[in-house]
Amino acid sequence: MDKDAKPLSRKEFLKTSAAGILGICFSSISVKDSNSAGQKKNEERPGLAELGRTGIKVTPLGFGASRTMEQSLVMAALEAGLNFLDTGRSYFRGQNEMMIGRATAGLRKEVVIQSKLDLGLTSQQLNSPAEIKRAVAEMEASLQASLRALQTDYLDIMLIHGAVSPEVIFQEEVRRFFEDAKRKGTIKAHGFSCHTNQVELLRAANKKLFYDVVMLPYNHQGAYVHANTGRPGKWDQVALEEEMDKARQNGLGLIAMKTCSGGQLAAGPGAEPTFEEALRWILRRSKVHTMAVAMANYNQLKEDLQALQ
Repeated sequence: MDKDAKPLSRKEFLKTSAAGILGICFSSISVKDSNSAGQKKNEERPGLAELGRTGIKVTPLGFGASRTMEQSLVMAALEAGLNFLDTGRSYFRGQNEMMIGRATAGLRKEVVIQSKLDLGLTSQQLNSPAEIKRAVAEMEASLQASLRALQTDYLDIMLIHGAVSPEVIFQEEVRRFFEDAKRKGTIKAHGFSCHTNQVELLRAANKKLFYDVVMLPYNHQGAYVHANTGRPGKWDQVALEEEMDKARQNGLGLIAMKTCSGGQLAAGPGAEPTFEEALRWILRRSKVHTMAVAMANYNQLKEDLQALQ
C-alpha cells in the first residue's frame, strides 16, 4: 500500500471500492438487514471453496482481525463479500473477539468464524498428569470465554494458537478435548496454527489425520518479518508445498497467514510492486483454500480486495 495514500473512510471505501469489487468473485453479505441476510444460506453463495473435509465454505480472501478493533471495518469487509473472519482469544486481551461478536450479530449463519486458544503445555510437561489436566482445563475455559465474547453457541473453527511441537498437539488428552467439543457441537472443525516448524507440523498432520485445519505462514518469499514484533521466520518452500499438496489430497483445510509479511511483489518487469500482487501469487498457486490477511484500515481492505479482480 502507498504509505502516502490518503486514509479512506468507511463511506469513501464503500463508494470507491465496493461498487467495483462486489460480485466479481462472490456476492456480498447485507449487514443492514440481518433478517434477509440470515435467509440467504452461506452455502448458496458463489465463489466459495470447501475448506478440506470440514464441509465449511469460505471465500478465497479472509479478514484477519488481529490488528484492528474497528467494528465498522469488519462490517465493510462483510459487505464487500468476505465471509471468513479470523480472530483469537489473546488478541487485544479478548476484546477482539468481543468486537467480532458485535460485528456479526444477526449474521451468524452468514459468516465463518475462526478463533484460537493457547495450549499451555510443553514437551517437558508431557510426563506430568497434573500439568496435562491443568492445560486441558485452561483450554476448556478459553473455549467458553470465546463463545461468550463472540455471542455464539458454536465456533466454525477453533485452532491451537502457535503450535510448536507435534508431540504436544497430538497428546491424547488434547485430542480428547477437541473430540468432546465437536461431539457437543461447540466447534465444527479443529486444528492448529504455527509460526515456525511448519513443515514438520504439517507432515505430522498428514500422518495422523486428526486435525481438520492448519493455518501456516505462506508467501512468495518463503520468509516473513512479523509486522509488530520484527520477529523473522523462514521455511523450505519446496518441502512445504509438497506437504501442502499432500494435505489437500488428505482433505485437510489449509489457511495461509503472513501473506503480506514477505513484502510486495511486482506483476512483471517494470511493474510497481504491490501487496495485492503478493496475494495474487498465493491465489495462483492454489495451495491453500483461503487466506487470513491482517487488515488494519480501509486502504488495506481495498488493496487486498483488488487481488480478487
